Amino acid sequence: MNKTLIALAITAALPVAAVADVTISGSLSSKYKNTGAIDTDSSLRVDSSEVLANGMTATAGFSITADTDDDTENSGTATLAGDFGTLTVGSIDADGAFQAGDVGGAVADTTESTSSTASTVYGVHFSGTAAGLTVAAQVNANTGASGSGGAAVVGVAGGTAANYVAAKAAGHANVTKSTQMSATYEVNGLTVGYAYASADATDANDTITTNGVHEGQSAVGASYAMGDLVVSVGKQNLKDTATSPDALVSATYTMTADALTIVAQADNAPSGDYQLNLSYALSDAFSLSSEVDKGKTTTMVGTYTEGDMTFTVARQDDNTTDASIALDYGNADLTIGRVGARAGSTAVGRGDAAEYSHLTYSVAF
Repeated sequence: MNKTLIALAITAALPVAAVADVTISGSLSSKYKNTGAIDTDSSLRVDSSEVLANGMTATAGFSITADTDDDTENSGTATLAGDFGTLTVGSIDADGAFQAGDVGGAVADTTESTSSTASTVYGVHFSGTAAGLTVAAQVNANTGASGSGGAAVVGVAGGTAANYVAAKAAGHANVTKSTQMSATYEVNGLTVGYAYASADATDANDTITTNGVHEGQSAVGASYAMGDLVVSVGKQNLKDTATSPDALVSATYTMTADALTIVAQADNAPSGDYQLNLSYALSDAFSLSSEVDKGKTTTMVGTYTEGDMTFTVARQDDNTTDASIALDYGNADLTIGRVGARAGSTAVGRGDAAEYSHLTYSVAF
């Protein structure tokens, strides 16, 4: 008995290694279409965070995503944050450092799919702020997650645009080596910035007609906020064209009156463009939103919620209509819906999509 007590006392006196907080999450979604197709997507993610003895915070995250076509993608990110700024290694935004300095919005975000999701690459990113000055820099790796380099991707429509879908399937996405840097300074509502990229953010951007950051591209701009009105100006310069686009001047005004919110935006490109976003909450259960662009392209979305049920009808700018009924069962969701036909896009290698009905069941934890 005495030996046991002594052993317990010694064990209690020994230092215990710190254990970081770990969060495990995931989801599984299966969609059945009336065309007979079944699309199943799943994901698993592990995140951890630890405050170090020197006051800095270390975080790490790892995710696995897969779909019915056995298209599995692994991604991981590690960060170290402190008074010096934030250092990130692993999966990063393909044009994060560049866009941080493009305060005038002269260059569109680099996107990687038909749904315009943000493009990610493997690399190293740093950002830090001191006395109103923010600097950012990153290096995009020239290999994919598997460690293999990419190959040239043959474009579609006469080679005028990259077939990103084909590149993704071939495992050649996000393999363009690139160095980006930016600096912004903010004082009394005025923000000025500069950004530069040595190469394309991803290998999908092989022509200037593709949205995103390109080789040898730079941008300079300024933005000034006056209450609800924000005015900005931005100018980009391109290495792969003899003439760079004109400066972009933009103004955005936001107004809220009770349940009505209006966001009006206008700019001078390409020949004077405007957009009006309206949202109105008729009650806690029913709301309407609309977007009107130049050329009378309009979208209208109505949402009605009653208990665990949400009914949504959306009129798209291509004159098709989507409708769905979603039932919320806590960690599980059941959705029944109808999706309108979609026109194809050669820019991303997408053909026409027929109208279809679907039944989708999703579980998250």
